[in-house]
Amino acid sequence: MTARAASKTNHRKHQPALIDTAGLASVIALNLTNMATVMASSATVLLCLLIAKRF
Repeated sequence: MTARAASKTNHRKHQPALIDTAGLASVIALNLTNMATVMASSATVLLCLLIAKRF
């Protein structure tokens, strides 16, 4: 009987998670900034290697 009583108390209804639009927008902006930084540094390294190869 105790197993049945314990299993009934474990069933909880979960509230759906609310999406925080301000937090989501800040994460998207941060990701885009990081992506632009990585692309710019990669392009700079590639250009430097191409220039060094010519000499």
